[in-house]
Amino acid sequence: MLLKKFDENKEALKQIGREAIAESRRLGLPISARDLQNEAEDQAVLEQKKRISAA
Repeated sequence: MLLKKFDENKEALKQIGREAIAESRRLGLPISARDLQNEAEDQAVLEQKKRISAA
């Protein structure tokens, strides 16, 4: 139960971070190198999930 809640909260925080980065881009604010790195890692995981589900 606690592990499920932890996973839900973790995903919610990731979504908030994605929205914050998108808003920063929209406003033309600088994005930190760490945020760019995290975004690239998220994209890689998403692409991997797409490939697995397509197979």
